[in-house]
Amino acid sequence: MIAVAFPPESVPESAPWRLSLAGSEIAAACIEPGALVLRLSAAAVRRAADGVAGYLRPVELRLAQARCEGGGPDVFFGGIRAARVLQAGRVLDALPLPGRLDGALVLELQLIHGTALRIEAGALALGLASDAAAVFRESCDC
Repeated sequence: MIAVAFPPESVPESAPWRLSLAGSEIAAACIEPGALVLRLSAAAVRRAADGVAGYLRPVELRLAQARCEGGGPDVFFGGIRAARVLQAGRVLDALPLPGRLDGALVLELQLIHGTALRIEAGALALGLASDAAAVFRESCDC
């Protein structure tokens, strides 16, 4: 498959961030009715307005009708070494935050501690966690 950026015409103008799962860190996962919820303690993002890279927290991913291979919620923690989001024959390398992807998709994660996960879902909603204030810190990478 060819890696492509999330199509700009389908990203809402109100989405101020572009999320890259690789380089992000999972704090926890839980199963809620109809969804697997991943909470990121550090989400690797680019600010849409100026392209500045950094980390945003807290961010939640809600995967509707999720089916997971590779482990249950207890293995969803730590840094994400590599990630792919596949939808409709495309690899999406940046996701709108906040945003939503409707329709079947696959999320593949390679965690730093060695766990490989494959999640099939009917939709993905991305947003800031509602129980804490959002914090953005610019990356110190030179």
